[in-house]
Amino acid sequence: MEIKKICVLGAGVMGHGIAQVCAQSGYDVSLRDIEERFVQGGMDRIRKFLDGSVERKKVTREEADAALSRIKGTTDLKEAAKDVDLVIEAIVEDVEIKKDTYKELDTICPAHTIFASNTSYQSITEMAAVTGRPDKFLGMHWFNPPQIMRGIEVIRTGKSSQETIDTIMNLCHKLGKEPGVCKDSPGFIANRLL
Repeated sequence: MEIKKICVLGAGVMGHGIAQVCAQSGYDVSLRDIEERFVQGGMDRIRKFLDGSVERKKVTREEADAALSRIKGTTDLKEAAKDVDLVIEAIVEDVEIKKDTYKELDTICPAHTIFASNTSYQSITEMAAVTGRPDKFLGMHWFNPPQIMRGIEVIRTGKSSQETIDTIMNLCHKLGKEPGVCKDSPGFIANRLL
């Protein structure tokens, strides 16, 4: 499967950076949060980071503007997720809120859509169980700040399909990241080591 359109849920500390990385890599991104002020805050942080990158000559103004043009901010979950290939969830670390969100996403997204949680410690298996697509569900734990850190933990459950893992591994490489696969376990790799 080829990823073309990505929805990032949560415009906060991690979400805005994930959205920026995806947009800079050429993907169309919908960035969704529950209030307009959070969406705008995330977009402002993306603009500030890109402006700094232009000043430091890391990217051209044209590249920065192109990345910004690929990100659409919204508070509407249906609008954000209706026709995407991948949802990367980076919302509050409350498993019940995450599960409620995934239940709703399961009714909105096409059958082929992959769900990935950016959680740093919640059970991926528990979240996947509330959907009708446990084979298309995994963890995708980015390190902070996503625009700079290269590592991504790709967390597989007992039901994650190999096709899903391969698709996300390929995406990570296209994003210029270095993914590492692990089983769903407390703390995954980095937090477990810490």
